[in-house]
Amino acid sequence: MRESVRPEAVESAATECTGDVQSMTDRYHDDFRNAVAFVTHTREYRSSDVLPALARGGYTTTERPHDRETERLLGQFNPDLVVLAIDPRQDTDLSLVRSVGRVTHGIVMVIAPGPHALGLAAALDAGADLCIRDTDGVDFLTSQLAAMARRRNPAPEQAEGPATVTVRDLTLDFDRCQAQREDELIPLTPTEFKILAYLARNAGKVVSPVEILRSVQDYTYSDREAQEIVKVYIRRIRRKIEVEPSEPNYIVNVRGFGYMLERRGLRERMAQAA
Repeated sequence: MRESVRPEAVESAATECTGDVQSMTDRYHDDFRNAVAFVTHTREYRSSDVLPALARGGYTTTERPHDRETERLLGQFNPDLVVLAIDPRQDTDLSLVRSVGRVTHGIVMVIAPGPHALGLAAALDAGADLCIRDTDGVDFLTSQLAAMARRRNPAPEQAEGPATVTVRDLTLDFDRCQAQREDELIPLTPTEFKILAYLARNAGKVVSPVEILRSVQDYTYSDREAQEIVKVYIRRIRRKIEVEPSEPNYIVNVRGFGYMLERRGLRERMAQAA
């Protein structure tokens, strides 16, 4: 079954992204894969806080109300994190926690009503790994997600390939998942970093939008889908790495073929053309 989420839910809540992105039905297997989160609910909750926090934490997220399809979809998506916005004071909601624990190997997070702590202990006993309350706030949720990310992505003992790649004055550090131009850190989101990393590993080579997305997500998009999605991400990355985003000097578009991270500076290209 194909579940679609907005590109915002892939990694940011920016409203400029309006195209749909396919949620993942398989686990990612590359070193920089996004984790998968599955959010389901039996009550109203602060989705406007929760979903962007998951995106900032690097999760590709599918969100839907709980129904009889929940267990089947969990088995299909095999998520790293299951978020249950429930009321653990209700027996039916505690039963949901138990059933989720039986069908998933991911972390189970319960978001309960606040400010009281009623039902939190029961949810943990039923199989939840951690519980937070609506009233704990988005900063607390973000800290919890960051703590889980540290557990989920320990530093590898041996990394394949170079730890850094430098293209002109742009350096990508794969151990730290950081990019910098000269001495300035570039604030990239997880997906932006993955795309720029793929371009850097293939610097000087034109890669298609389909290839770019395949390097980030283990799913093959149609050419048209890939073009629209990658266009949004490239525009974001250019705003952060280019001196003049409207006149890109790093990521160039080879019309009809794809994108390339240019090894040569503008002066070098002009001199060669002359």
